[in-house]
Amino acid sequence: MPDLSRLLREKNIIFVTLALCLVFYLISPRFLSLDNMSAISRQIVPIGLIALGQFFVVVSGNIDLSMGMGSVLFAIVLGVFFGMTGGVALGIVAVIVCSLALGFFNGVLVAKLKLPAFIVTLSMLFCAQGLSGLIIPRGQQIFLMGGFFRFVGAEKFMGLYWSFLFLVALFVLAWVVYNHTRWGAAVIAVGNSEENARLAGVNVDRVKIGVFMFSALCSGFAGIMLSSRMGFVQPGLDGNGLLLDGIAAIIIGGTLILGGRGTIGGAFWGLLFIGIINNALNLLNVEDVWHQVFKGAVILAALGANWILWQSRQIEAH
Repeated sequence: MPDLSRLLREKNIIFVTLALCLVFYLISPRFLSLDNMSAISRQIVPIGLIALGQFFVVVSGNIDLSMGMGSVLFAIVLGVFFGMTGGVALGIVAVIVCSLALGFFNGVLVAKLKLPAFIVTLSMLFCAQGLSGLIIPRGQQIFLMGGFFRFVGAEKFMGLYWSFLFLVALFVLAWVVYNHTRWGAAVIAVGNSEENARLAGVNVDRVKIGVFMFSALCSGFAGIMLSSRMGFVQPGLDGNGLLLDGIAAIIIGGTLILGGRGTIGGAFWGLLFIGIINNALNLLNVEDVWHQVFKGAVILAALGANWILWQSRQIEAH
């Protein structure tokens, strides 16, 4: 029984997600249809990329608020290069370079100048939002047509979208790095105690810069996926909604907001939870304002539950 109790505590997100699926199926049998499950897998891809990047930043004891609007900016960068050249390759290279540069800039300000990550990335959020409107005037659109965007946004393999398979592959790679490399151990060490990590020989500044660069790169990938799914880019897209859903996913999945603890598997289940909630509320025609109320309550409950679980583990450890 103690082992079962511990399993229920530590893997509660799995049981809650499965129970939620059952509840929504009983309310609307369409929920568990293959078409709807496929739709969920497509919808969660940009959120999942944001969540994965945010995961490493939060575990390191920081936060990156620029990811959501950054993804919109990078989508616009892709659209502009596509519009100028008619090709995709140069646009993707531009997105990768710009995203890594933004992440490096954020990381340097946080690691070297010791500025609070909250303030730095909040400033970058506003900068990204402003630049999006400068590059493409409000009300204008750039349409994205061609094989690449159709492949990324709509093509399937064995019933699963290629974009979702890319997301799963990236999560698997991140799991390997996080659990089986020195860099993953260093991220956890920095999140637990920067001073102890430094005494253990960890280059704290390099770790911080690295997580912000990875976060921005994931934001760039999210911009590519988002624009490919929509088939156009324009300023004014809801990047902050992606950010909040991404943060909610990792918190619900058990990542400690103070840093130093979290699992890739938990983050993925948290992502599925958020995707299921979003899809079910739309399927049930719940008004948008109630979406936000419901998700806010869920995040608060998850944060409280994870804090209680963390405290209980601390007590057991002593």
